[in-house]
Amino acid sequence: MSARLASLLGVLLLAACAPYGGGGPPDGRWQIREIGAMTVPEGVDAHIEFLPDGRLAGRAGCNRYTGNWARQGHEMRFGRIAATRMACAGPAMDVENRLFEMMDKVVRQDRPDARTLIMVTGDGRRIVATR
Repeated sequence: MSARLASLLGVLLLAACAPYGGGGPPDGRWQIREIGAMTVPEGVDAHIEFLPDGRLAGRAGCNRYTGNWARQGHEMRFGRIAATRMACAGPAMDVENRLFEMMDKVVRQDRPDARTLIMVTGDGRRIVATR
């Protein structure tokens, strides 16, 4: 193996092993596990999918939603969210109400590892999502 190829492989290996710490954009689909002090109950589908060009889509527990988002470094903001308007009973509606209330207040993101996304509000509450 040439010295140049070995050096390139070493750089790629270091990049692959580097901690995320807020690193790349949170592209793709993330399952929401916690919203503030609330754990999303088993069987309630709450997820967010970050799409190309600053768009997002998902399910908030009861209804589907769409909107936009922007990120610069660790900072993150959600724009106006539009959702369908079905009524659901019980925990699905509780999850949805809490999620929309907190998404409006998100100011930054943390990526402690490749499979975890933490969206943090200005007052320190967290939405935790995993792959």
